[in-house]
Amino acid sequence: MKEAIFQSIRLSDFELKDSDLIELDHRTIVVTKWNWEYSLAHKFQISALGIVQDTPNLRILICCSHPEVLTNGRGLQKPRKGEVLQLIEFNPKDHENLPYPLFQIERGGGLTFHHPDQFIFYPIVKLNPKSLSLSLMIDQIFDFSIDVLKTWGISNLSHENKLLGLWHNDRKLASMGIAIEKLTTFHGMALNMKENKNMKAALAKLNPCGLNADTYTSVDALAELPANFLEVFREQFLQRIKHEWK
Repeated sequence: MKEAIFQSIRLSDFELKDSDLIELDHRTIVVTKWNWEYSLAHKFQISALGIVQDTPNLRILICCSHPEVLTNGRGLQKPRKGEVLQLIEFNPKDHENLPYPLFQIERGGGLTFHHPDQFIFYPIVKLNPKSLSLSLMIDQIFDFSIDVLKTWGISNLSHENKLLGLWHNDRKLASMGIAIEKLTTFHGMALNMKENKNMKAALAKLNPCGLNADTYTSVDALAELPANFLEVFREQFLQRIKHEWK
């Protein structure tokens, strides 16, 4: 399946190999690449978006991480009627000497950060109001993550917060920012697996997702990480997708 689907692009243009792609089931291709340069991953997402839009019943799921980089979306989360969200808007002009590259991208949300010890999940998926709405997809991605992390000994996880994300009590563990084109999603979730001290120092002067950087936590602050934690999480996370996303 994957050879026929990707015949329109050259994987090498994105520093991918055929072995980076697996078939999870009859309609789902998973792409995995750790420490993937952000601009290449973004270009691949755009190519994958077009392929999924043109191919009935296909899903492309990207599991990756990136070198240290900042991304900025279309704007911070808007409050619902009656809500007050005390978020700090990011203006790139106020931070002309950022320590890491900054990409302005299509997803919702504000400034966020990536580094090699995050688990990043980009679902390139056609939405269907009857079977997989955007809200259901987001809830399930968080629920699958919670299910895995519970087996690692972490409790008190929730995404039932007025601020979008995966939370451990009052600390944010994962961010979510989705873009949609022709009912097909791209961008996605960034889960902080291990604290990156360089990124933490850089964020001290920034407000990712409009929040004080101290709001964020990581899995390694809550439980001992297994060896090869990115691969282990990926395998357990994908098994839940395979079971639930028919």
